[in-house]
Amino acid sequence: MGGWEGKVDIHRIFVLQPTRPQTFFGVGALARLDGILAGLAAAGRDKVLLVTDTVAYRASGAWDTVRPMLERHVAWEHFDGVRPNPTYANCEAAAALGRELGATAVLAIGGGSALDTAKTAAVLLVHPRKKASDFYEKGAPVTGALPLVAVNTSHGTGSEVGAFAVAQSDGEEKPAIRSPHLYPVQTIEDPALTVSLPVKLTVSTAMDALCHALEAATAVTASPYSITLAREAVRLVAAFLPTAIVQPGNLAARYWLMYASAIAGMSFDLGLLHVTHALEHAMSALNADIPHGEGLGILLPAVLREIYPAAPEVLADILAPIAPGLAGRPGEAETAVARVREWLAAIGQPATMGAYFTGVDVPALTRMAMKSSLAKMLLPLAPIRVDCGVVERIFQHSL
Repeated sequence: MGGWEGKVDIHRIFVLQPTRPQTFFGVGALARLDGILAGLAAAGRDKVLLVTDTVAYRASGAWDTVRPMLERHVAWEHFDGVRPNPTYANCEAAAALGRELGATAVLAIGGGSALDTAKTAAVLLVHPRKKASDFYEKGAPVTGALPLVAVNTSHGTGSEVGAFAVAQSDGEEKPAIRSPHLYPVQTIEDPALTVSLPVKLTVSTAMDALCHALEAATAVTASPYSITLAREAVRLVAAFLPTAIVQPGNLAARYWLMYASAIAGMSFDLGLLHVTHALEHAMSALNADIPHGEGLGILLPAVLREIYPAAPEVLADILAPIAPGLAGRPGEAETAVARVREWLAAIGQPATMGAYFTGVDVPALTRMAMKSSLAKMLLPLAPIRVDCGVVERIFQHSL
């Protein structure tokens, strides 16, 4: 049997099931929120903590539709203090507002940062004696969370279909937690909410989805299911991102990018992630100004150079829409990297991290990446052994 299928361990048992949230997907899906809020109220969950950043919930057009729904069905308080790469303090401030309200449910409108903040607040609200650091750093078990409804305004996060949350400590640490209680109970995926994304965010969120797919397909935890989802996600990003860049209002392009992001999120929820995300989290922990997806895109070629020889069959297969003509041989890593770089340049993805770091920063980035709890979780899942030398080489090649 040729291709990556021949390398699948048919004796390893994996979970073949969709991820948890009931997800309403398609243009106009936001209208379903009215029934969701009515259902929460009927179930006695009529006090809702709304979590957003300061911009996306309005710029996306969601707010004009959502506010009348909230006023019709529930009592609510609005936390709009979400920041990119949210901190423990952000999450605890959201939870404090929810506690004042006596919140019985949480509604998040936004991308990954809003969802991470809302997930953490939902956990804190049922663990009143705990701090965010107890879960993120001390291993406290997540034994429950308030029901979370997610309205996604991005086509990159994946958090709306997954069981992970990420937050940043007061220092340089940016760990993650994972629990079935972190799945939203219901998710709205309405592509119309993404048409206001500026070009830079259109590209960077698509890079996030792309890297979710590539990592989930090459992790040691990958399965035929996660690889199949990843392959389709990459195909759709390659097919529709160029259109979304030049025609931001093209709803069909936004539809397929959001769908690609959702299935890439499902892929990594089951197949998990590894090098690119572990290293980018070190970058954004040390410099919060770097957009998550942009950082991933900067690192991607250097990561591919390292991992391609260990997973050439699957990478040649799923990268075909971006880097056609690969045969799936270990020795073609440089060809694969060159073709991916050409594609990244064509869509306007920055090629280096020079706008954020210099060579002087590489030792600190390497130390941060190697010592972080997230790296300790993810790096063992890579298809290669990742040590300090590999990490330093990736950062050097990304300058």
